[in-house]
Amino acid sequence: LFPSGWLRCIPVIMFRRTSMMLSRRMASRAANWEYLSSTIGKNVDVQGFRKLTEDMEITITKAPKEIKPIDFKAWEEKVGKEAVAVMKADWEKWSKEEKPGLMVSFSAEDQKALAAEAEEMIAGAQEMEDWHRLRLRELEIEIAKLQYEKDNIDNLSVGDLMKRYPHVEKRVEEELKEGIWPTP
Repeated sequence: LFPSGWLRCIPVIMFRRTSMMLSRRMASRAANWEYLSSTIGKNVDVQGFRKLTEDMEITITKAPKEIKPIDFKAWEEKVGKEAVAVMKADWEKWSKEEKPGLMVSFSAEDQKALAAEAEEMIAGAQEMEDWHRLRLRELEIEIAKLQYEKDNIDNLSVGDLMKRYPHVEKRVEEELKEGIWPTP
């Protein structure tokens, strides 16, 4: 039924297909900086925002996964015990008094709810983007039709014009009956 060696190719095909789908998904989620520049770039520094966003992404990816404790002994040898004692006291005061007020923690349920809400928002935004892309395409087609009509209206005979635009024919007939246009 299948050529020989076909079954050995399936993992390779699936790997390629999966990687292509992932790269497409990542590309669709990436910001369209050219589009943003063309729409809001006049009033906003989009390039500066882009640089800031890229710098943040780099910093986040380079951030250590685990926080290492400060080695105060090593610092005492480098800058002296007095300076380290002052810094250590400030650090401990901040970490015990101020840091807890700045930290926000979420329970596992909260994390799941926030993740679900984010996914829902992303899906809604994607749906909205798809709708707008479709609507934009419809408008582009309509503009192209109107441009064609505008460019070729002089080539139409009166009969062709009336066939193409029956509402115009109806209006002309009504105006003839009302005496707006002289009849030949």
